[in-house]
Amino acid sequence: MNIDIISYTDAQYAALNEEQLLQVKSAQLKKNKLDADLEEALLKEKHRLIDNGIFLSDIWALQAEKLRAEHALEVENLRESLLFYLRFSAKADTTESSGVPYETNYSLTMEERYYQVRDAYFAAYDDANERFTAFKADKVAPAYLGEYYAPLYDYISTFL
Repeated sequence: MNIDIISYTDAQYAALNEEQLLQVKSAQLKKNKLDADLEEALLKEKHRLIDNGIFLSDIWALQAEKLRAEHALEVENLRESLLFYLRFSAKADTTESSGVPYETNYSLTMEERYYQVRDAYFAAYDDANERFTAFKADKVAPAYLGEYYAPLYDYISTFL
């Protein structure tokens, strides 16, 4: 199964517990159904307009845009609810948090967490290699940052 509802790394998926993985799978299956329903609705609308002899008018573009916007909203709601669940259920083990240059605060938004971790690593390590090595060894960051882990990993690695 291709998971495209959220952007997690393989290591982050591996760190999820069984219940969390089931939630991800369930959300992905719902998204796949929404995608299939969209394609069916577009095809049905296209045939309806062809049967009425008005497919070549601007109505098709407007109807297709409306259906795609509704689909995008439903998928975004599904994605946000999954991320909300993972945000509060994927708390890292506090025994692993010793040695990281930041304190975990789960009341922060994901964007605030990203900046908190990024700034902490840049303040704690002047050497780019040391910073990257320490970030790679951080067991808390993948759960704490969620989808923001991979972009921060890439950002920190650009300084090597």
